[in-house]
Amino acid sequence: MESRRAQGDQYEVVVAKKFVVLSLLLSVILAFLVGRTARVMILADHRSEGRFHSIAGASPLQMPLSTIAVLPDPVLKPGKTAPPTQYMSKTFDTTMSASTQSRWIITEDGKQQCTNNLGQNDECAAPLTKISLDLNASHGKGTSFSDPKRCNNEVNGNEDEREHLPMGQHLLMDIENVDNDFLNSEQRLATAMLELVDRCGLTLLSYHCHKLKPKGVSCAGVLLESHVSFHTWPAQGVITLDLFTCGPNSLLPLVPTVEKLFAVPPVKGVTQPKVVWAHKIRGFDDESKEDIALISDMQYFPVGRMTDFKMEIVSANTQFQRVDIYDVILAPFQNLNDYRKAQSTDGSYHSHHPELFEPDRFLYLDGVLQSRRSGDAAYHETLVHPAMFAHANPKRVAIIGGGEGATLREVLKHKTVEKAVMIEIDEILVNVSRQYLPSWSDCSMLDGSAPSCFDDARVQTHYIDAFQWFIDTFPSGMKPKEDPFDLIIMDALDPQVQKDFVNALYDGSAFLHSLPNALADGGIFVAQVGAGGAINDPAEHLTLNLNRIKFIESLVSLGFPSIRDFTDGGHSGFEASWQIIAAFKDVNTKADWLANPSLVDLKIHSRSLPTIDGTTPFHYFDGPLMQTFHHPSKQSEVHFCKGNPTIKDCIQGHGFDPERENLQLSDTLEVRQSTLGERAGRGVFAKVDIPQSAYIGLDKLIPIIHGSTQTFDLIAKWCNRIPWICDYFWGEELEYYTFGYGHIFSYNGLEEVFVDSTFHCFINHACTAANNVGHNLTVSESNADPKVMHTEILEYYYGRHSVYNPAADRQVHFYSSAFPLRNIRAGEELFDNYIAMSGRSLVYWNESVTELKAQCNGVDVGIVREYDTREEHRLQNP
Repeated sequence: MESRRAQGDQYEVVVAKKFVVLSLLLSVILAFLVGRTARVMILADHRSEGRFHSIAGASPLQMPLSTIAVLPDPVLKPGKTAPPTQYMSKTFDTTMSASTQSRWIITEDGKQQCTNNLGQNDECAAPLTKISLDLNASHGKGTSFSDPKRCNNEVNGNEDEREHLPMGQHLLMDIENVDNDFLNSEQRLATAMLELVDRCGLTLLSYHCHKLKPKGVSCAGVLLESHVSFHTWPAQGVITLDLFTCGPNSLLPLVPTVEKLFAVPPVKGVTQPKVVWAHKIRGFDDESKEDIALISDMQYFPVGRMTDFKMEIVSANTQFQRVDIYDVILAPFQNLNDYRKAQSTDGSYHSHHPELFEPDRFLYLDGVLQSRRSGDAAYHETLVHPAMFAHANPKRVAIIGGGEGATLREVLKHKTVEKAVMIEIDEILVNVSRQYLPSWSDCSMLDGSAPSCFDDARVQTHYIDAFQWFIDTFPSGMKPKEDPFDLIIMDALDPQVQKDFVNALYDGSAFLHSLPNALADGGIFVAQVGAGGAINDPAEHLTLNLNRIKFIESLVSLGFPSIRDFTDGGHSGFEASWQIIAAFKDVNTKADWLANPSLVDLKIHSRSLPTIDGTTPFHYFDGPLMQTFHHPSKQSEVHFCKGNPTIKDCIQGHGFDPERENLQLSDTLEVRQSTLGERAGRGVFAKVDIPQSAYIGLDKLIPIIHGSTQTFDLIAKWCNRIPWICDYFWGEELEYYTFGYGHIFSYNGLEEVFVDSTFHCFINHACTAANNVGHNLTVSESNADPKVMHTEILEYYYGRHSVYNPAADRQVHFYSSAFPLRNIRAGEELFDNYIAMSGRSLVYWNESVTELKAQCNGVDVGIVREYDTREEHRLQNP
């Protein structure tokens, strides 16, 4: 560098380039050395002093080491490799924290690096102080059939480098009545946290703890899989803990481990810790929709809900499925205090009736709710007894599935049953149910049965694939290998489960084709078909209920003449009303299905197996309940019409259009001598013009006189078998009234009769199908063959649309006389077509067609005119 005087006494400084470069280089080296020294000093202070913040205003450097609680370091399990991570933290000084500590994972490479940085006499990690924890202490947990390591999230080899999907499981636990000293010791709490992480093979990268003033500890740990954290309130004896992980295995098995590690009972006191927990599925998964049921059922409740009491009774992984049983106290219908009081001996009502306050018990298969103690009777009695009592004499019954034994229990309550065959693929499910669901298969109340229904002498059990068993035993189109059954009850796979083999089962499978061969004459096939939809749901072919539609369509194609559906009314404890279908091999079975409550109660009294204490074996089912199953649900009708909008019954609905004019009878119709002549008797005439768009006295026609199939049959038996009843007890008059004025229909199985309660009943038959009201048919007495029922009548009763039609099943069919088929002028006589009123019995068809031909040809009179003539003669000649 040089300096020289310049012009005007100014100096000019010349700096060499070499000097500038060397100065900058020395400055960089100096800054690096200062930063490096500061970093080493800070790290050394962190590790040696534990990064404690001030206690009561004292400097951390002034605190004696004897006052520092030593927290354990996270340690990799043998064989695992630490992932590449970068640790960053920032700690804020606050007067609320008595101390703050951080610990991170230590590896051999890390130890060497730390030693190189700090020198041979410094240590990278505080020594681990072992805390003894009693992991064998019992806290009232149930038994697990599964491998105790099933919560293990360990992976081998290169699987540590697998991609974690943006989803995971979240375990939340709240525990009260915990030991105060335990909750205030960050050392014991941190040790418990590390033990928890270690037991399930998770990788704890680091954790950070604050000891709070005056008491309490908060810790948060960073896992390779996500995080774990807790906070304590020692004065209240409370700790809240949450663990989130994207590991591959369930966190549910951790619940008892967390209880044993953190639910430490107070040293002084008799109150045991209370644990409330929930397990959530979170995030977004790219898996298929097969897990929908798992998430919506068991995960939704009880696992995913914080309840005062829930206990895993058993969890068993069988060859075919996972079986989970939980006990739950469900608020607001139950509460924990009532349950505890029921366990006492204080002489209270609760202690004398503990069964009324016990937790509800839930059975899940692969996470799908199958049954619960509070809804057991409602569901299984609804599944079994409607069809059992609709059958004339059920002797042989087959059960598909039903491994918990409750369906079998209900079947065995019928004294007509000689053999009950249960085909259940999962024998472990049956054994688990025997042990943990004993009331589901309890037959001890039945006189002559066994303590367990499985041991009843009438029972035969096959632990094989039920569907394949039916295919092999009752091959379609071939001779059966054993006697067919009167009833087949399928309590197996829900059609909503989205799996390939389920889809195949419900869509025309070989099993379904074996059913007609497996059912005896008059047999009934019953199956539960999952949750019924809500009225506002889309058409079922667009939902998970598509298999239910395919199932019913398959049964229709197989030739079942009548299929009914009904629900449990929501009493079984599922999230919605549960839908059941019954397919009849004989259409006449509908008549017994629709029997009045008194007849059903009579069957219950005469056909049920007596009980040891003389009470009814049924907790839920009786005649009035059976009456609620006569018609499908409104939801069923709505969904059927959403999928079949062009069917007549869906277009017309129930036929009551409030916008349509209803003409009053007194102003519209009158009764006088028929235009057909004196031999025809009375007729009904229009007093005013009647447009086709109007009703004719519909409001008066609705309160109709109805004789059920049983009543109709009774009238016929009276007069045919016991003539003196007709002669002396007005039976003949009743017969004339019934057959003369009534409309005979067979829509509900056997023949039943409807008689118009107004003078619609005087409307005469129109020869050659020239009727202007009522039934719109092309067939009449002029072109009908008395020996062969016409196809129009057969289609009405046997057509495909009539086999399964919830819309028609919910509608009434007897007010046709109120519908004009065309405009009717004033003074014109009203005529109907009596051909439509003979039912589907070939006997009545023959009689009706023959009589109508004779009347229209003028060689005979109707039954009403015949009776009137005889009565007139009797009155004139007393």
